[in-house]
Amino acid sequence: MRRLVGGLLGLLLIAACGGGGDGGDSISGDAVVVDMFDNRYEFTEINVTEGGTVTFVGAGRNPHNAVAAGGSWSTEDVFGSLEQLEGDEAVLTFDEPGEYPFFCTFHGNADGDGMAGTLVVEPAGE
Repeated sequence: MRRLVGGLLGLLLIAACGGGGDGGDSISGDAVVVDMFDNRYEFTEINVTEGGTVTFVGAGRNPHNAVAAGGSWSTEDVFGSLEQLEGDEAVLTFDEPGEYPFFCTFHGNADGDGMAGTLVVEPAGE
């Protein structure tokens, strides 16, 4: 009985540490959705094809956003505010291939510290 209980507790610990619904570190596709939780993005590496979209969704108690470190794009551009709250969505379309580090202006910085990630836009047809 002790072995059974110990085994079940071990499985519960593995399940609890196994992601908690964060979906992993990266996501790829033509149209992806990224939740912005309190102090972290659901995915820190986002890969889309040229012409693809990324929907950034407020999913925490605090305001969040996503801003390219180089200033080429921001959720503010389409949402109209840097403060996205729970349920707020900003859909951005990316037409220029490249690698774009991004961050939340409330919980990260352009150097990649804190709430930050990388968006990779792949040329169409590759």
